[in-house]
Amino acid sequence: MGLLIIAAIITLSVILDYFIFDYDDKHWGWLKKASKPVRRSVIGCYLLMSFVIYFGLSLPYIKPFL
Repeated sequence: MGLLIIAAIITLSVILDYFIFDYDDKHWGWLKKASKPVRRSVIGCYLLMSFVIYFGLSLPYIKPFL
């Protein structure tokens, strides 16, 4: 259940950053001119790397529970 909550928080933060918080196109502006498949793949890779970094940093704390 905790894993699902973390995944939802990371995904929601990326979606909010892309659609709402980046109102002046400083962070994601370069991606607005790209095609939809390119945008999806870049955002997907960004999400994947966010998950990997999160779990990589939290692994020492998760290990006792595995």
